Amino acid sequence: MRIAIVGAGAVGGTMAALLGRAGFRPTVIARGARQKMLEEGGLSFRSTQGDFATSVVVAEAESAGVQDILILAVKGQSLPQALRDAIPMIGPDTIVIPAVNGVPYWHFLQAGGPFDGRSVEAVDPGGALQALLPATQIGGCVLYLTAALDMQGVVVLSGAPRIVLGGLSPAVGAPLKAFAQALTQSGISTSVSTDIRSEVWAKLALNLATNPFSVVTGATLHDLFHRPDLVPTVEAILVEAVALARGIGVEPALDIDTMMAIGRRAGQVETSMLQDHKRGVALELAPIADAALELASWINHRMPVTAEVVTAVRTHSGQAGAQAPEAI
Repeated sequence: MRIAIVGAGAVGGTMAALLGRAGFRPTVIARGARQKMLEEGGLSFRSTQGDFATSVVVAEAESAGVQDILILAVKGQSLPQALRDAIPMIGPDTIVIPAVNGVPYWHFLQAGGPFDGRSVEAVDPGGALQALLPATQIGGCVLYLTAALDMQGVVVLSGAPRIVLGGLSPAVGAPLKAFAQALTQSGISTSVSTDIRSEVWAKLALNLATNPFSVVTGATLHDLFHRPDLVPTVEAILVEAVALARGIGVEPALDIDTMMAIGRRAGQVETSMLQDHKRGVALELAPIADAALELASWINHRMPVTAEVVTAVRTHSGQAGAQAPEAI
């Protein structure tokens, strides 16, 4: 199986390190200082299950060749360029897996219902990304993976990683199943869903309730789900998000009580958005927050708590973006 990973940050680095240690030898596409670091010193990985370093195959998209599985492990705002740059690695049978948070650009491809084929402007203006690949070549991906890149470039994984994969239609192809098996063999518990959108909305609700709010409060995941002054806001956003999912025809794979229980088990870990804010880099507001508010405007669904928190994040971070629609 020819596997390539675009991006060697926390998520891509975790996959590359564990797949590499298991003997799958993925090709990593990285840039700049990160590319040089991987070429010269390999990939260093640290977790509660042990620390190790492994050499990785680092290549340019133009020279890597056509892949069986292509993972785009980048931030949502970087996905459009990453997908276009990766075209030389995509053949007619390549499965492309965007490993990103938030509302995926492919959400309404072959979705059926009133919004079938419609693009979400916050993540795919004009449907440009939808036009690049057929739905049969896209693999949905939901990450339950808490990792970070430290100042020395070491990938640090907390807890037990889990991934859910799924095709955009109930028929899941053999390559996606084979890749799920490879990830599981590598130490990332991976399942294959026949309803990937329901899995997306379970994770999206959790992301929406925690990532923006963590930037405003500076709170860890543990604090967000335990502090009496923070829990009501988290729960209110979860309620708004689940109602939105149902409004567009999706039943999240997890109910609110289960989501809250998952959150309460989290440790003193900072969300990825809070980590980005502290580093002064762009926040993933478009796929996580703006896209959700855009969908809410489609069905005139009110999300007052979510909208208030997102507005506060923009003020706090100084990051401009789409305004919440009038109807929300």
